[in-house]
Amino acid sequence: MKMRERWEELKDLLETTRTMRTREYVLTLAVFALSGLVAGMLISPKKRVMIGSNNGNNNVGGLSDAKKNSSCAKSSAEKREK
Repeated sequence: MKMRERWEELKDLLETTRTMRTREYVLTLAVFALSGLVAGMLISPKKRVMIGSNNGNNNVGGLSDAKKNSSCAKSSAEKREK
């Protein structure tokens, strides 16, 4: 009998019309939006992508002859020597 009573209470609660303050409405929307973001991050497949987080120069190729003679290449080479 308790389940039927609780079900009736729940039906009554859901059928009543209540007004919500703007603050409560905004906070409710924010909670649902943030919950959706968290759920999406947890459900999404794991990716191992790094974008600009290495903090170093990974250029291992040599410079072409035209670039070797440029002033920019010379100044960067001088900086590395110091």
